[in-house]
Amino acid sequence: MFKGSIVALVTPWKNNSLDRDAFVNLIHWHAISGTSAIVVCGSTGEGALLTNEERELIIELAVKESNIPIIVGCGAPSTWAVIEQVKQAERLKSHAVLVVAPYYCRTTQEGVYQHFKTAHDATQIPILLYNNPGRTVTEISTETAIRLFGLERIVGIKDSTPDTSRAALMRNGAGNAVCLLSGDDPYAAGYLAQGGDGVISITANVLPEKMASFVSAWGSKDMEKFSRLNSELMPVHYAMVTEPNPIPVKAAMEVIQKCSGDVRLPLVNATQGTIEKLRLFLKA
Repeated sequence: MFKGSIVALVTPWKNNSLDRDAFVNLIHWHAISGTSAIVVCGSTGEGALLTNEERELIIELAVKESNIPIIVGCGAPSTWAVIEQVKQAERLKSHAVLVVAPYYCRTTQEGVYQHFKTAHDATQIPILLYNNPGRTVTEISTETAIRLFGLERIVGIKDSTPDTSRAALMRNGAGNAVCLLSGDDPYAAGYLAQGGDGVISITANVLPEKMASFVSAWGSKDMEKFSRLNSELMPVHYAMVTEPNPIPVKAAMEVIQKCSGDVRLPLVNATQGTIEKLRLFLKA
């Protein structure tokens, strides 16, 4: 269902409220830059720091302004809170939801399965699993993911992990009926090589055309172009994680004059050293 370069979109702030003009401009920019879908309210979009009213506004505006699919980030320790978020995205006509593994409570793999199955059974929208053990502590194992792929509307996974072999294991276990998406830009090349369909990218916020070309080059088996773009993009990928996400990418967005670099507490704005490093790499 989803492939190519998918942007994990930032949420632009103006006086600690949504900068509607900047947000709409970003949506339109991605629509003409080769981005295949947009994730809003995700980790990069400071989703955990949004009020329910802000989520409502962001989703509604994204769906209205976009001519490419909108995927909504959802997640909470409580299964019931996740169901409410998924129902909100469904009501606002989103194309899919990206649901992160339950965090803080540290459940078992059976608990992970039941969490996603309960959300699936209570709603009608396509669901992408989101595996990010670096943030949640709880991992969605390959076995649990394959088991969940047996449910009708669990359509794929965003895998934020350096273990790219997971893509091969899940592709072997689930076949071609699901989409496997890398969630870490530096490992995207390896993930594609092991059966992945694309990447949900931080870097695509600032270099959408180049990220789209990178994934497209793999699809067309243009290995020279794929290797060249991977090498060119790698310093930017690592610059984007010199401080916790989304601090560096917000700073980069200000460098390229797309929106303010402000983040919401408890996050704080990027240091001057990070800003200068980003400016150097983006200029190059």
